[in-house]
Amino acid sequence: MAAIGGPADRGRSVTDPPGRLLASGRAAEVYDLGDGTVLRRYRSPSADTAQEARVMRYVAEHGYPAPKVLAADGPDLVMPYVEGPTMFDVLRRRPATLFTHARRLSKLQQQLAAIAAPDWLMAPGWTPDPAGDAVLHLDLHPMNVVLSPDGPVVIDWTNAAAGPPGFDASITYVVMASYTPDDQRERIAAKVFAETFRRLRGRREIDAFLAAACDHRLADPNLTPEEREGVAAMRTKSRSRR
Repeated sequence: MAAIGGPADRGRSVTDPPGRLLASGRAAEVYDLGDGTVLRRYRSPSADTAQEARVMRYVAEHGYPAPKVLAADGPDLVMPYVEGPTMFDVLRRRPATLFTHARRLSKLQQQLAAIAAPDWLMAPGWTPDPAGDAVLHLDLHPMNVVLSPDGPVVIDWTNAAAGPPGFDASITYVVMASYTPDDQRERIAAKVFAETFRRLRGRREIDAFLAAACDHRLADPNLTPEEREGVAAMRTKSRSRR
């Protein structure tokens, strides 16, 4: 891949890391290539970033703050380095900014909901309404928002699909409401943040898709036992309201 085989890779064997490790997630690592770009590399060699890159380019063309795609090849995705902390990092350091960032996240979700999905972006089988025609991120939470000097940038478009905007907003709410840090004060702050987002984004729209959003989260094998318990309880509660 030409974008990776530049100065950052010279002198390295194919088994060496392509650069300084910046982050390690459940499915991929992010490396600093040393030339103002980063490489997101999925651990599975069979992964294909072509669709993710296509979605990122599409939403960026519609004015949404997604990273610019420089190259995509198999499990590798190359993008410019975006300087700044994540929204999650800022919330942990400065919990007093909770309401400001809940409002910012709500606006980011609404802005994405206004983008019509292209014909080639399909609705996954588990969406409650396959006829929905908006672009869905399906993992839009504070860890996936980088607060750059030029404004927020939304990262990690792996799960993007087409569907109803309320479903996307409800998944955001479920992810945040089921977050279970060890620190009790941080846990309370996370709950307040989630409920603030729900109020700002619209309780009625989020609650309409809550059970389906919980089912989506419960299908994720990477949930911790505590997260799974919390999501299951939310699902039961949402069902009892009907």
